[in-house]
Amino acid sequence: MTTRHSDHWSDYWSRACLTSLPQDFAVNYDGEVAEFWDRAFIDIPAGGAVIDLCTGNGAIALLAAAFSEKQAHDFGITAVDAATIDPDEIAGHFPDLSTLLKRISFIGDCRVEDNSLPDASFDLVTSQYGIEYCEWKPAAEQAARLLKPGGRLVMVNHTATSDIMKFMEQEHREYSMLEQSGFFSSIRGYLQKRIDYSSMRHTLAELHRNLDMVVRGGGTPLFRSVHDMLTGVLGMDQQALEKGRVHLEAYYAQTQHGFHRLADMLRVNRAIQSEPEWYRVFETAGLDLLESGDIRYREKHHAGAFFEFIKPGSGESS
Repeated sequence: MTTRHSDHWSDYWSRACLTSLPQDFAVNYDGEVAEFWDRAFIDIPAGGAVIDLCTGNGAIALLAAAFSEKQAHDFGITAVDAATIDPDEIAGHFPDLSTLLKRISFIGDCRVEDNSLPDASFDLVTSQYGIEYCEWKPAAEQAARLLKPGGRLVMVNHTATSDIMKFMEQEHREYSMLEQSGFFSSIRGYLQKRIDYSSMRHTLAELHRNLDMVVRGGGTPLFRSVHDMLTGVLGMDQQALEKGRVHLEAYYAQTQHGFHRLADMLRVNRAIQSEPEWYRVFETAGLDLLESGDIRYREKHHAGAFFEFIKPGSGESS
């Protein structure tokens, strides 16, 4: 399965998001998810090296940094992502994390499959909701290459039946409804000057009426966002809208990036549905599976599956 690097993830990480699930985690992963990662860090020797693959804005790397600081283990922490990552921008959004961010070496614009980091240089390779987006075989080979003999790969991945994927499937249906309503095409046409103001307004007003009842009943985050945006746009005359054109362009770009990220997630979901034992590729790459299971959040939400592998050899870090 192939998902190529695109600007839609760089756009996401450039905003005030530390995790890929900001609706569930106010800052970084907490609860059972954070506890799971603390257990994974326990066996890293003092002065050991950790690399987080598909790191995004460094959520798991930051958990490693916090654990290292608390335990005075002084880990070396590297964080790699195919998207453009700016640690200074992360610190700007999360100033309380500035000290921890300085403990992490970020490498952006670097696909896992193409990295040139030294062989056998890490005691632990981590990934959460990331490595399954890569080309599985070369990503597995790279993870195995980066590990020291006795080093471990620990990852948390999406599963076809997780609550996260159920939410994404629902949101995809909502995007499809918006597409069918003419929401995207009318705004795109107006911005490209192929549709006049009156035609766009007519389409948006009809959608606004349809969303009124949905939002009054509570609605979903996506529908509430669109409804609020429509309320603002429909409250402007053409002159005011033109003055705020840059904001309309930004909103349209944001929704398109969101749609593309959602498409990535659903491609991953369908690939895992087709190959539920996809993780065996790491065994083919030379790693031994130690343990696997489900991750639960707040004792009820199915957050995905975890896998722990070890690279055979001496110098084991556990």
